[in-house]
Amino acid sequence: SGTLAGIEQTTKEQIAAAASNVHVPKVEMSSKPISPWYNVKQAGGLTPLEMGLNFGLVGASCVAAQGTVHWTRTAMVQQQLAGMRGEVPLGMMAQTSAIFRSEGMRGLYRGFSAAALREATYSSLRFGLYEPLKVMMDTSDGKEVLPVWKKVTAGLVAGAGAAAIASPSDLIMIQMAASKQFPPPSMYQVASQVIAKDGIAGLYKGIGTTVTRAAVLGATKMATYDVVKTELRNNGWAEGPGLVFAASVVTGLAITITTSPATNMQTIIMSGNAAGGGSGMLSAAQDILRRQGPVGFFRGFGMQWARFGPYAVVQFAVWESLRKACGIGAI
Repeated sequence: SGTLAGIEQTTKEQIAAAASNVHVPKVEMSSKPISPWYNVKQAGGLTPLEMGLNFGLVGASCVAAQGTVHWTRTAMVQQQLAGMRGEVPLGMMAQTSAIFRSEGMRGLYRGFSAAALREATYSSLRFGLYEPLKVMMDTSDGKEVLPVWKKVTAGLVAGAGAAAIASPSDLIMIQMAASKQFPPPSMYQVASQVIAKDGIAGLYKGIGTTVTRAAVLGATKMATYDVVKTELRNNGWAEGPGLVFAASVVTGLAITITTSPATNMQTIIMSGNAAGGGSGMLSAAQDILRRQGPVGFFRGFGMQWARFGPYAVVQFAVWESLRKACGIGAI
């Protein structure tokens, strides 16, 4: 029995020795909680929660920008319709002065309620969808710079989709700006008149032109701003007001050039003007060409630039500031 006990003791010692030589990896439990899906950063650097917040921020920035330049839209509509009526269009300052003399500041801001609704819906979707679409199209998982054509495509899709949803607010805004009635008709009055005459479908008159214009604008605006800002950064510009201003000025000029023809067609279709109201995009284009020649497609160009330039500066400056205040990175 003593021999057996010795063998047993020896066996236990051998097993213990062998066990001591076995390396068992140490598993460390992280004290950091796992982030929920909405706090996981995507390829573009934003989390889904930040992308959702961005919709509200861009909507607020667009309403602020529209508030600074809405008077230019009112004057522009009057310039464009004058050309279609066979009248001699007034210049940018003359048209603005004429409206102010007869109706005051209230006349210059006719249609602002519809414009604010448009910015809160159309612009929120147009800009808010841009970054999620860029993430969807990024096959490098954020490791490489997104090609320009993908940025253009993201802006185009976001702009067209948003315009299709918010088209009624565009029509109401244009009809309010085109009206000669004073005091200006309210948004509710214009909407009621359109529905009484043409039904709900009447609110979507000119949607083809609106979507086309929005697609061109969306592709031009976000892609131009994004590309210009990136190029300026690469050339030594620091992030700040100067960079935002420079990129915004170039962006404003670019979208004025690319969207002016569609803007003129949209105005005469949605205004209900006898010369062009109610026609399709092709008919409107032929009408403009017949009555005014090619220059008619760029009627009100100065006023459009006066709107797009400052609008882009204010909108991007406010948007970037709000993003920074909320802890979201620059565009």
